[in-house]
Amino acid sequence: MDTAEKHDNRDEREVSTGTDEPSLIPEDAFDKDIPEGTLGAEEELWLADPRSLKLAGGAQKILAAAPKGHYTGELIDCEIESNTGIHEKPSGVLEDLVSRRRYLLEEAQRLGRVLGTSGTHPIGDWREQEIIDQPHYRRLEEGLGWLIKRNNTFALHTHYAVRGREKAIYLYNRLREYVPHTLALSVNSPFWQGEITDMQSSRILIFSRSIHRAGLPDPLLSWDEYADYVDFAERSGAVKKLGEIWWDIRPAPQIGTVELRACDAQTEPWRTEALLALTAALCDSLKEEYESGELQPIRPNREIEENKWSAQRYGMEGEFVDHDSHEGVATRKVLTGWLEHLESRTKQNLSAVARILDVPTGADRQLEVYRETNSTYEVARDIGERTRSSVEG
Repeated sequence: MDTAEKHDNRDEREVSTGTDEPSLIPEDAFDKDIPEGTLGAEEELWLADPRSLKLAGGAQKILAAAPKGHYTGELIDCEIESNTGIHEKPSGVLEDLVSRRRYLLEEAQRLGRVLGTSGTHPIGDWREQEIIDQPHYRRLEEGLGWLIKRNNTFALHTHYAVRGREKAIYLYNRLREYVPHTLALSVNSPFWQGEITDMQSSRILIFSRSIHRAGLPDPLLSWDEYADYVDFAERSGAVKKLGEIWWDIRPAPQIGTVELRACDAQTEPWRTEALLALTAALCDSLKEEYESGELQPIRPNREIEENKWSAQRYGMEGEFVDHDSHEGVATRKVLTGWLEHLESRTKQNLSAVARILDVPTGADRQLEVYRETNSTYEVARDIGERTRSSVEG
């Protein structure tokens, strides 16, 4: 079954809680018949006008005829999300994403649109975008107003299947510590509204630091504490679906996964596969911790946020604070040691992730094009061309 068929953009199953109110959490949460450790992903892509290269609508027209379960609409009509099936290995997830990109490329060309993907669009103006006319998005528009309208951002989300509620919460708690690491490896959005923001990830600045229920979440003591929070948010009317909890790391009980949401969308598919391999190795390692009883400290947000800020601002060129020594360490050194540890512990091949450390980031590439051309138009054109060439041939 496609990840999208159970994806949080769709109606969650309502179950009785013993009160008059239903629960958004299904009764079989984290007890589904899905093999533990299987993977899935979503990537968000944009559509642009071929002449101006500004964001332009068309997603709803593509969705109207698209294969069921492969794609979903997002807030704005210039954005479309590609959803994979469930796979044992990152290569299977990548195969889905590439085939879906190829389909979208053909449909975009038919509509007279350029297809691209990056954490933000270099010259897209949020004031020119059309919010999809659906009750869910109109409710968000009414509730969040200017904040949601300006959310023209594009992310990569990876999923790891887990069996057991308390295990899922442990992975959630531990994964929070590595939000800065995955963000630093994936930075791909140095521009916003045609300006250099001095951020390697403007997407994080615009989305997770301006909208509540987004960004780095607090640690949870237990599954019951998570369920109580969902009940609080639902009963208060703050949310009507689990997908309105936009944390960097979140349990996805409706499909039985933990979801990593800190990464910018990647222009080159090889980077996406590398981040999927990293998701698998990291979650395998944390699952082993839980099952062996070798539980590790859960870091407070105030410490993790220091490293997240460094990743947002500098990508891999900054420093992370060591949680134990409290000393600053070069981000690249931290990432190199971390990958070596994961490879040793899980015996998984993370050479593709190591490759990210050896080449310019997506943000670096965008800034290089800008320095050479002094044109954000050329930056957008380059992203579109690389998105197209990634699935051709």
